[in-house]
Amino acid sequence: MTIIFYALAIIGFLTLVFVHELGHLVFAKISKINVVRFSIGWGKPIVEKKIGETVYQIGIFPFGGFCQMAGEQIVDDAPIAEGDFYSKKPLPRLLAVSGGVLFNLLLGIVLLSFAGMLPSMNVYLPPVVYIPESLSTQPAYQAGLRSFDEILKINGKEIYSFTDLQTIISQIMGEKLTIEYKRDGQISTVTIVPNVERNTGRSVIGVYPYIKPVIDTVETNSIFKDIGLEKGDLLISVKNEKNISRNILSTADLSEFLESHLYENITFTFQKKDGTIIEKSAFVDKQFDPGLNFYVEYRKTPGLPFYKSFIMSFPKSIDTLDMFKKSLRLLFSGKVDVSQSVSGPVKLIYISSKVVQTGLKNVLEFFALLTLILGATNLLPIPATDGSYILFFLFELISRKKLNPKTISKIQTVGFFLLLALMILVFINDIITIKDLF
Repeated sequence: MTIIFYALAIIGFLTLVFVHELGHLVFAKISKINVVRFSIGWGKPIVEKKIGETVYQIGIFPFGGFCQMAGEQIVDDAPIAEGDFYSKKPLPRLLAVSGGVLFNLLLGIVLLSFAGMLPSMNVYLPPVVYIPESLSTQPAYQAGLRSFDEILKINGKEIYSFTDLQTIISQIMGEKLTIEYKRDGQISTVTIVPNVERNTGRSVIGVYPYIKPVIDTVETNSIFKDIGLEKGDLLISVKNEKNISRNILSTADLSEFLESHLYENITFTFQKKDGTIIEKSAFVDKQFDPGLNFYVEYRKTPGLPFYKSFIMSFPKSIDTLDMFKKSLRLLFSGKVDVSQSVSGPVKLIYISSKVVQTGLKNVLEFFALLTLILGATNLLPIPATDGSYILFFLFELISRKKLNPKTISKIQTVGFFLLLALMILVFINDIITIKDLF
């Protein structure tokens, strides 16, 4: 099954590349610019077929693609032929180089529209935070939030679940938050500046969701089955042989205690459904026992009609692009570890192989995110990207001055080799990162 998931991930990734290059192809044809070669994948072609003036191929390496337009690179003093890239005025050239980005953005909207039409069954966690002593140095506690506070609004946006809280904090990317919360019936406001995790670039304020430690399921091979835990039991406390103990008010207490006391005999105190209090001991050799699940509420979210989902796809796309902009700012600020925060095709395929196992809605939303980021990345005004061409041709349109095609080609060639070197480094980093995940 793993091979199938990887195959699906590669197909999904290549679909995004295909759509991007198709955008270039379509607008090149509309602009009457000859296309020499259209390729999905790099390297020696596995399959190729010439139709008209264009060779269509699938390359052996499934990590990208290209749409080679005639005369796009000027390397000598050969005359510019009819149908060549630079035989056209700035506007047709601008359309041809913008087509890939435009198609990526359109695909993102389409994928989000279809994703919004699908119903989903999701874990619902109320917007109630839990802040154990271990998080007392984190921004939330320092600002005045405490366990069992109910979050009402963040920066004026209503918060209906802990997922809403996580989403908004992740989008803020280290910027100031104004949080309105309720405690003992009183509504108050605090201002928090999140920390930014260097390895991931995520914004964090230092809170857990409050999950009451009521048992939902216990599998046969779990140590918790051996000590008699059953559905509906309530964990009360834990202690080790040295009488170091901890009350279990939320599930985070259990995971933190077990992390600190692995490979020890732990005594678990729990209450049965009939009110009986029981103490049982077990040897703990793993922090997260896959055989134990706590009760959480599941809520079904119905799918939206297409027109509503289509309308909602626009603000979702804007939020994604805004998050990309903030991520770039963090990347160049030095606050995050570039080697951990940047992903290339190999790592993206690995992540995609995990996402394709989680359901169609998640797959559509994930690839919508990827295609929007792919489009935004290509808009960056870096030599060898679509963004640099767009910048050059916008200058020509506005100034009515034609730039020297040979100069543009030289800049793009230098940029290509620099970009190639960067891609090799990212590729190596992907391999190292993925190796550590196994």
